[in-house]
Amino acid sequence: MARVAKQGNWPDYARPEHSLLARVPKQEVVGPGFDAGIACCLDLIPRNKQALASTLHAAYTEVAVEQVRVELELDDDAFADTETCWWLAASSVCEQGGVTQAKFKYQVSWFREVSGDQASRVAAARSCYAKMRKDFTVMADGVPFVTRDGGAQGAYVAGYDWAVQWAESLGFFFISTFHSSLGLEEFEWSDATDEKGRAISGPVHDSRQFVKAATLSELGRVVEVVMNHLGQP
Repeated sequence: MARVAKQGNWPDYARPEHSLLARVPKQEVVGPGFDAGIACCLDLIPRNKQALASTLHAAYTEVAVEQVRVELELDDDAFADTETCWWLAASSVCEQGGVTQAKFKYQVSWFREVSGDQASRVAAARSCYAKMRKDFTVMADGVPFVTRDGGAQGAYVAGYDWAVQWAESLGFFFISTFHSSLGLEEFEWSDATDEKGRAISGPVHDSRQFVKAATLSELGRVVEVVMNHLGQP
């Protein structure tokens, strides 16, 4: 885990034990399950192809997003052994929750088999990106609105600079970008909290790229600032 975090240059808050080890189910306790980060830890992605997946596991960057955009345009033969192909193929296995130990073992086995065949690896990667493209919709003001996890990544790769996601289970909005900042450093956030007294507005882990807004009206103010800073998505 430390190796993957180091080669991805993870921020201090992205602790490997939370973002990697916690994905593995423990006995009768289900977990998020397999993803590209786990594939790197298990060396199911060749070590010389892990840098992109390691980076995207914790934080999107302009360089990483541009790499994905460029490599996706390659023909299948050239695309097959790119870091983007390996990352997307591994991401195609991800289910984001409810994974038992038996299912996790199946995910590992499935990816080992599929990734070992060039045509299957490419097909899995292309299919994963096609799904990402369906996980957001563009609103009338041009803002990508994410409908399912993975949609923000799909929006970035599709050419958008930032995106908004409604987290229904949490009751607030996420706003994110792969650029260094959303331009919200001086924004006046509401002091709203959840039932445990935790803030439901403001930067997530002090990030300048990833924030949350408690209400639709607050989201409107956030979008106005971000539009002025980054422009139309």
